[in-house]
Amino acid sequence: MDQPHTGAAVARRLRVALGEASLPVVLAVAVTLIGLGLRVEHALTFDGPGRGSDYAVYVEGVRWMRDHHRPFNFTETVNYQVRYQPPLWYALGAIVLGITRSERAIAGLAVLGWLVRQGLLARILKDAGAPRWSALVALALHALLPLGVLIDGKVNPEGLHATLFLLAVYFLWRMERELSTGVRLATAAAFGVTAGLAVLTKGTSATLVVTAALVLAYQLARSLPATGWALSWRRLVRPALLAAGLWCLVAGWWLVPNLLKYGHPFPHVWDLEGAAQHPELTQPVLYRRPLGWALPFDWKPYLRFPIITSPSQPRPNFWSNIITGTWSDFYNRGFCRLEGGPKTDYVWGGAHGALYSGPQWAVTLRCVAHFRKMLVVGLGITSAVVIGWAATLWLYLRTGRRGSLVLPLSCALGAFFIMLFALTYPFDGSAVLNPRYLMPISTPLIACFGLALGELQPGRLSRWLHGAALAAISTNGVLLCFERFAR
Repeated sequence: MDQPHTGAAVARRLRVALGEASLPVVLAVAVTLIGLGLRVEHALTFDGPGRGSDYAVYVEGVRWMRDHHRPFNFTETVNYQVRYQPPLWYALGAIVLGITRSERAIAGLAVLGWLVRQGLLARILKDAGAPRWSALVALALHALLPLGVLIDGKVNPEGLHATLFLLAVYFLWRMERELSTGVRLATAAAFGVTAGLAVLTKGTSATLVVTAALVLAYQLARSLPATGWALSWRRLVRPALLAAGLWCLVAGWWLVPNLLKYGHPFPHVWDLEGAAQHPELTQPVLYRRPLGWALPFDWKPYLRFPIITSPSQPRPNFWSNIITGTWSDFYNRGFCRLEGGPKTDYVWGGAHGALYSGPQWAVTLRCVAHFRKMLVVGLGITSAVVIGWAATLWLYLRTGRRGSLVLPLSCALGAFFIMLFALTYPFDGSAVLNPRYLMPISTPLIACFGLALGELQPGRLSRWLHGAALAAISTNGVLLCFERFAR
């Protein structure tokens, strides 16, 4: 007769399980819990109206959908910042708000979304055969990424969008791995549906269609001479057409009316208001910002004082702006609580700053000094991640089996879309470019980093690089917790 599951028996089984688990697995679970805790704490304590990354306009859109039970579709009574955006996050936010009666509870979509992304990252690394220490480095970076902690605890669409984007990337990556034996129809269908849902959250996900087309065209060009048309049809073309059809079915009801009515599947409010209100639209796209904005040369102002002091200072620079914001809460949205001394109320976000946003956006100069420390560490990690991205792409192009084409290409096209959007609509002519636009590609980038580390041959160099990466990420995590909880 079986023994009952007593508390002692459960505890004994837990000890056995922990004993059998390797140290990297235990550490990965621990760092995941830390990352989850940071996001939950931020979701419970952030000041939405004062520091919530356009919190008020997002909640306005959610309430409008709750009251009208339909997308706002450029309704002029809705704030211009959101009236052009796709409806999925607003619809889900309206459901959460209707059930909980709490605006803050909507942040749960982002927190739960991060857990899904962390799990998918672990799955990608495991299925790709990455060693456990390499997987630990990637999972730790994903858990402690300042941009992720900051945005995954807020009420805005970025967290949900990043999750749906990664789900689609994951299923496309699975399609890539199944090509040798034939892409399963279920995998192709899952990609089509999740990519369609991602587009209904933010237009950035349109890059997934381009990514899939390029990857599948590359594979077809490689395989067709050897396999012939009949086999290529069964293995690749038929699943691709199924994915495309489901994508059109899921997203078409939103995109086609926009295309017919406005001439663009993702029309921006600027386009609808026209050049009379926005003279920049009369200029060629490449004239709307200086060339230096697109070149990664202007770093000193961001390293010296990574806070916007005026509409043109630091000088607008795409890469400096994005990376600075990724690693140091660039927009002063309330994560740093270090007190004492003067505040930044004379620059962006202060009582007398460029946008006169009020003193609630100001932070102390202790925070600015702290941001600079995080930035130095973050730039080193970012450089390593970019090298990992290039290594993953090069390995796949060289071998056709190891590495990946899907992961690096989704990152590259995502970054290109962000740059193109900001170049096309320089809505304030200033240094502003939201680092949160980088959220969708952050997890695929980190996956590339983990895969590249896993390709290192065992030895002293591999151990040193893994140790250096863990040390940098741990330092960044300590600084992150210090700015949040210290006084």
